Amino acid sequence: MRYENVCIEALRYELPSQSLQTSAIEGALSGLYSRMGIRPGWLETVTGVKARRVWASGEDPATAAANAAQEALDLAGIARSQVDVLVSTSVYKSQLEPSVACHVHGRLGLRDSCLNFDVGNACLGFMSGMGVVANMIELGQARVGIVVAGESSREVTENTLARLSQPNADMSTYKDNLATLTLGSAAVAMVLVHRDLSTAQHRFLGGVQRAASQHRDLCYGGLQGMTTDPTRLLAEGVRLAKRTFDDFRSDRGLQADRISRYALHQVGRANHEAVIKALQLPRERALAIYPEIGNVGAAAVPLALAKTLDQGLASRGDTVAMMGIGSGLNVAMMSVEW
Repeated sequence: MRYENVCIEALRYELPSQSLQTSAIEGALSGLYSRMGIRPGWLETVTGVKARRVWASGEDPATAAANAAQEALDLAGIARSQVDVLVSTSVYKSQLEPSVACHVHGRLGLRDSCLNFDVGNACLGFMSGMGVVANMIELGQARVGIVVAGESSREVTENTLARLSQPNADMSTYKDNLATLTLGSAAVAMVLVHRDLSTAQHRFLGGVQRAASQHRDLCYGGLQGMTTDPTRLLAEGVRLAKRTFDDFRSDRGLQADRISRYALHQVGRANHEAVIKALQLPRERALAIYPEIGNVGAAAVPLALAKTLDQGLASRGDTVAMMGIGSGLNVAMMSVEW
């Protein structure tokens, strides 16, 4: 996919005020740790996740996504009446229907002619939503679009801790549920506009997506928990990421040294380091936010981008690449001319 007329006009996020330390999770699993002979601190050492954010009881991630969207609109100087399409992309959904997009649309008070719907693609959801909105802008079907994600890890973490606290839980159970213990919560929103409307002129150039769906059984997730085969998931995900990166550079005619910054999906230390090594990326160009935030699903890549911008790590004219790896397996890589 290639775009000539799409710009990222604003990007904002909201993080929960509550922080759940990895040490507290391990404390809740003291019985399992004692039976299995696991030393406290092992989870943080292996994953690199020190803490993750959790919404307070009663806080709604859809409301947080709407708040982030309003902040992004204000930053962009775009009125709600100008929004043509809203796409929600979070992995987390508290119910099957109505759509999360409908909740965000209603909270924002967008006009009745503004399309709103959910797009689901695991941790690639936000990037897929960017593609949907960008296609509409490029085709003249929309002038202004918003992509949001509101992720929540509270319910799945509590259910997983309850399961791992049962007397019959063993090392196999712990391994299967390990990925769940890295999950965090966040909300993020991006405003995309036609180039003619943009004052920022941060051009969204497009990218490539590749699939290896023969590995669709390596990760299953739901509100009760997420089970993975971490070793194979890492190996196959990195293999697909390498192929996607090679195709991306070929498609865009980009040399690696022309990419100033990378916003990578944030799973944990092993995944982050494996992708950097396989793609031969300069480590200092890929900001790691997982140590204090964990894996925030579809919000991870745009949040890594937002944090990169907040820290002044990308300058006008820089090429910034975004890469996400989602269960399925699917990988997407996109670029922005900042």
